[in-house]
Amino acid sequence: MTQAGRINKAVGEFGAAAKAKLNEGGQPEDQLRNPIEQLFKALTPECDLPAGAVTLVGEKSLSEMRTRPDFAVQVRGALNGFIEVKAPGKGADPRKWKAGHDKEQWDKLKALPNLLYTDGNAFSLWRDGALVGKIVHLDGSIDDSGNKLKAPAPFHPLIADFLSWKPIPPKGANELARVSAR
Repeated sequence: MTQAGRINKAVGEFGAAAKAKLNEGGQPEDQLRNPIEQLFKALTPECDLPAGAVTLVGEKSLSEMRTRPDFAVQVRGALNGFIEVKAPGKGADPRKWKAGHDKEQWDKLKALPNLLYTDGNAFSLWRDGALVGKIVHLDGSIDDSGNKLKAPAPFHPLIADFLSWKPIPPKGANELARVSAR
């Protein structure tokens, strides 16, 4: 099977798991947690990482920011980034939220250097509050596509970019102060 075939298989399995969980009831955002963990487990080898190299830690508190992204992502045991999950249909563009909890949360999370937003249907990568590339929409909907959910070509590069991020050390005192202030 080709890499694209393996990625679409993983996305199809994600779609089937998400659809099943969403049909059980409960808070839609919470129902995506396990399917997202399984998706990242399946995609890890496709991002040139050994099996087990990526760990998603749920509800990681960032006490100094007074917020909790849904996942802290560790790659080979080192903190790599964060994933914020929204209910299906909410989208993956936090700039559109003008008030309320989601807006307040975005105002805090946009300071993070490597952040992935998703509602299960769309994925976006943010670095220091700036969108990296474009928002990627899966082909189909996790509400009803099940295992027919597919990944468009930009999906794999987005996930690989997120997982391969390396911190950039500050180049001087001013930059260190700016980074530390975040």
